[in-house]
Amino acid sequence: MNPSGGPPAGKVWIVGGPGCGKSTLAGLLTRSEAPPVCLDALFWGPGWTPVPQDTFLAEVGKALEAERWVVDGQFPAAVEAYAHTADCVVWVDPPLRVAWPRLLRRTLRRWIRREKLWGGTRETLWTVVGPRSILWYALKVRAEQQRANQDLFERLSESGVRLIRFRDGDVRDLAARIPR
Repeated sequence: MNPSGGPPAGKVWIVGGPGCGKSTLAGLLTRSEAPPVCLDALFWGPGWTPVPQDTFLAEVGKALEAERWVVDGQFPAAVEAYAHTADCVVWVDPPLRVAWPRLLRRTLRRWIRREKLWGGTRETLWTVVGPRSILWYALKVRAEQQRANQDLFERLSESGVRLIRFRDGDVRDLAARIPR
């Protein structure tokens, strides 16, 4: 799974846990002809309420009708339904000692700055440190997401989809090595 060489990636799907660098990498790979598809924006409604799954999958499918795209997201239903349509799947998988502090900084920044997120929601003290906190969620689902991504890579290994697992360094280094 060498990130250098290979055919251009017109359709890139980026998976990984919270705080791993998916959105950063998507931003680096996105061009005007490859619109970003942020699954969080399609999944979350007001008050951190998920939209109905059929609505979510329909919106993802509509976004993927473009000739080129970069998807940023790990939602299992969307990955199962559409990841095989990518030219390249990138699994950003830094160690927890790297990802969790990034997530903490991002979450605190969003809370302090009152940044508006998907569905018009903002972080609150409760969503930062409470039981539904992304910080606790990231710890809880890490092993499960890693198993799911390993399974995804095994399923796609014979499909012709280019597979890249990036574990170390900065995603900016990886972006420079993915042909577009």
